[in-house]
Amino acid sequence: MDLIHQAFAARIFKNKPFGQSLLLGLLFWGFAPGIFAQSARSYVHAGDKAVKQKDFGAAIQHYGTALQRKSNDAALIWKYAECARELHAYPLAEKKYRQLGDLLSLKKANPLWRYRLAEVLIGQGRYEEAASFLEQFLAQSPAVDTAFARRARFDIESCRWAQQQLNSAAPGPQVSSLGTKINSPYSDFAPYVAGDTLFFSSYRFDKRATKKTPRSKITKLMYAVKNGRARELTRGLPTSDTAHIAHTAFTNDGHFFFFTQCKNLNASDIRCEIWLAVKDIRGKWGTPVRLPEPINQAGYTSTHPMVAYDSLEEQLKLWFVSDRPGGQGQLDIWYAPLDTIWFCPCNVPVSSRKALRLPAFEPPVNARTLNSAGNDITPFYHEPSQRLFFSSDSRRGLGGYDIFSAQHDSTGFSGPENAGPGLNTSYNDLYFVLKHSGKAGYLSSNRPGSQYLDEENKACCNDLYAVQYLEPLVPEQPLAQTPTPTPRVPIERPMIPIERLQDPDPVERDPEPEQLSDFEGLPLYFDNDEPDKRTRRTRTQKSYAETAQAYLAREAEYGEKFAGGLPVSKRENAAEQVEAFFDSEVRRGYERLDLLCDMLLTRLQKGESVEVIIKGFTSPRAESDYNLALGKRRISSVRNQFEVYGSGALVDYLRSGKLKISEASFGETTARRDISDKLDDERNSIYHPDAARERRVEIVEIKEGQ
Repeated sequence: MDLIHQAFAARIFKNKPFGQSLLLGLLFWGFAPGIFAQSARSYVHAGDKAVKQKDFGAAIQHYGTALQRKSNDAALIWKYAECARELHAYPLAEKKYRQLGDLLSLKKANPLWRYRLAEVLIGQGRYEEAASFLEQFLAQSPAVDTAFARRARFDIESCRWAQQQLNSAAPGPQVSSLGTKINSPYSDFAPYVAGDTLFFSSYRFDKRATKKTPRSKITKLMYAVKNGRARELTRGLPTSDTAHIAHTAFTNDGHFFFFTQCKNLNASDIRCEIWLAVKDIRGKWGTPVRLPEPINQAGYTSTHPMVAYDSLEEQLKLWFVSDRPGGQGQLDIWYAPLDTIWFCPCNVPVSSRKALRLPAFEPPVNARTLNSAGNDITPFYHEPSQRLFFSSDSRRGLGGYDIFSAQHDSTGFSGPENAGPGLNTSYNDLYFVLKHSGKAGYLSSNRPGSQYLDEENKACCNDLYAVQYLEPLVPEQPLAQTPTPTPRVPIERPMIPIERLQDPDPVERDPEPEQLSDFEGLPLYFDNDEPDKRTRRTRTQKSYAETAQAYLAREAEYGEKFAGGLPVSKRENAAEQVEAFFDSEVRRGYERLDLLCDMLLTRLQKGESVEVIIKGFTSPRAESDYNLALGKRRISSVRNQFEVYGSGALVDYLRSGKLKISEASFGETTARRDISDKLDDERNSIYHPDAARERRVEIVEIKEGQ
């Protein structure tokens, strides 16, 4: 097994009963620092220290090195197996627990090995074998804590139920991976559908504000239009690089956008808070604000927001998940009415109104009939059927987290029902959402077919899956016949067109490129003196995606620097110039380069050959020889992007010469004469959109051949 390092980002905060933790799959695996000759004891000590920090990836690395020297140490094998289980590397954990079964010393010292072995067998869907080990555990370990015994009896019942379901269940829905246009080797989760656009959260992004190698990962929001390739979502979101941004939830009128900001407490646990951004009548997003208490509660997590209209109570509700006091178990589902947030003067431009001021919220209500003694999470309320879907790890199911649903009527919610095989597996099945029609939806799962960061041991990660039914899963519910109060706030029922979410300004979209020549003239923009500041090297290790993502994150700073110091009457216009440049030019180029790579791969796979000719440009702030090297570095980063695209999908074509990247750098000599080159005039020489337009690489020609 490769040496690994775990930088865990977005699990669900609390351990499952009896120490079993849930990975939401938000793991980052990378090569660990070199290991020097040390004693086995020192490695065990380092592993123990990592476990205290819940850094199970680092711990398993240290324990594995110690086991190379003490291969039959039962206590050490136990620690290694426990870490593998925590990482959901079930085949590896099973191997180690079985090894423990052959060691008499552990049989006497730790009778839990059968219980833990059964646990990882359930996770792999091997129910009969798991039930056998649980029965042995109950028969041979009478002195074990009764909590384990109760759980063992419950798991035996679940194993038998699961086996019956698999043997007798009717064919379930068609569940298929969304593929590499959406999914990455890291965790992709929390799908949300609006019109023809899929929003989701992804743990694929590097945390730039770190000197660690490899870099820690961070979660950001993404979207994909009409089953296209996923792109990063930036509008209406904070630009911080220190917090995870996840969980998309819009109101139906598109003016209110809920999401979470989460920060790590240690290597595994994080704490989330729910935030809100509001859009005005011109489609401009205001600065996001943290929801006040009692939605967010100090010292506890509030996460998984979902907004839906309850037609029975004629009330808009915010559903969310929290581990706050007053719940039924660990993580519980809560809800709160949202009538009171409809206070925003949305007919006023963002720049003309004061900072968002939130009124008091009513205390949230615990959804007691839905919650268990364990974790009940990822709520989704399907408005047409008035049915709530969620995932739970402590109800009778197929293993891990299963998807459940409960019907809402005038008496409340019915008892939760397991969604059955197909939708559920022995793995973790989460974040189920259903389209308005009731015939299609999405979920997130680490079931077989998902991408792994550690393929050998099947560890990590969650992928997104499409769900398709032949008939609507649940019928639309008739409206209540009894009189109900008039809602305090009129709710706009139709789903907003996606253009209002992604392109709020009334501008015409660019047509999708249909041929390679459509990409000629495409500019790719760079931050000042990037990549690799203050050097005369002509090559860089950075890809264009790395530089572009860092550049896009500075949009707000560019707006402030360019608008700062201007009269109030001119600031808004200056800020809008910067916003238009980043949205329509920087982001457009970044996204179109990915589309170009898609089209190149298709052509190359058909046996064609292609030459891409690119030029480098700079602004005139430095000497000509420095700018010449800078232009070459920018070309180098674009070449690197072709190499890293699709995990190296174009590399063989580059090596064989079927794909050629021809380079030419023009440095300062091509910069416009009216661009400021004064080092003390940063507003105009760095932050002015005209100066920023000079810092680019341009695709000037694409030649096709056989």
